[in-house]
Amino acid sequence: MLNYEQAKTLVENRLILKTDDTPFDQLSKQLFGEQYGESEVRRRMWGMYRLIQIIEEQKEEKNYTKILSLSDLHIPFQLDFESLAAFRGVDVLQLNGDIIDCQALSKFPKQYRISPMEELIQGRQYLIDLIEYLQPKRVVCNYGNHDKRFASYFAKNLDTDILELMPDTSLELIFVDGFRHYNKREKTKIEYEPLKEVFESIDIEFVNDWHSRIGKTIFAHPMAYRSNFLATADKAKQYFQDTEKEPFDCVVMAHTHKVGDTMSGNIRLLEQGAFAHINKMNYMDGKLTAPQKSGFALIYQDEDGSIINEKSKIYMI
Repeated sequence: MLNYEQAKTLVENRLILKTDDTPFDQLSKQLFGEQYGESEVRRRMWGMYRLIQIIEEQKEEKNYTKILSLSDLHIPFQLDFESLAAFRGVDVLQLNGDIIDCQALSKFPKQYRISPMEELIQGRQYLIDLIEYLQPKRVVCNYGNHDKRFASYFAKNLDTDILELMPDTSLELIFVDGFRHYNKREKTKIEYEPLKEVFESIDIEFVNDWHSRIGKTIFAHPMAYRSNFLATADKAKQYFQDTEKEPFDCVVMAHTHKVGDTMSGNIRLLEQGAFAHINKMNYMDGKLTAPQKSGFALIYQDEDGSIINEKSKIYMI
């Protein structure tokens, strides 16, 4: 009897390419270990061919890594995660910065304020609900400029010695450290566990940087911004070409609140939009800038971590 690969080659050659002139009695012995007539051999070969197709399709599907990347949620302006129903069970949920808006610490004009503590509590609960809904095998998160507002605010308002007690981003408290809410009015203290402890069966990683990497795809949330189409992503590509030791084939760009998709040389550049109610964020009202867009990225990678271009795409909302 032949092994799987030998039988696969023999059946495909005989049925598809018509290049194998092996007699049917010999084929029968090779494939099935017994001698059958021509009609029975053909019937069994077609059955075997269909089985081989199913096995190959399943092997191919298992070799995919499906990554759902959301950025610029700007909680409390986030979109409803139930709009992601088609992506439940993804391999990786990647969060590409600006998870928390830090609205009260912003320099932008505001008609109302939500306190940093309220945003932390809201943001943590939203992420718990999102992860429970999607059930990914892994979660990877890096920070954005809004998440860094924590450190900037503390640096302006606290003594240097006190700064050593404070985190750099709100995400450190949500993902890694946990936090306590000391309600001075009610004289109560509530403790909130970090997500790493909430989800013990899911690999949760907070990357304390503005970019993270999965396979050969870099997810980036820079502090810089260029207004031209995909110019920020192209600038990031140039930066990573100068700094990355390992090759990469895709840059997924957050921060711009734009949607775009192009190839620059052999590098795929994607701007993923904001997973937020952009009409409620009035940062650019009246400034005659290009309108913000809502969206997210879905990246497929093969077993080597290379992007599968024909399957990967940006979804506009």
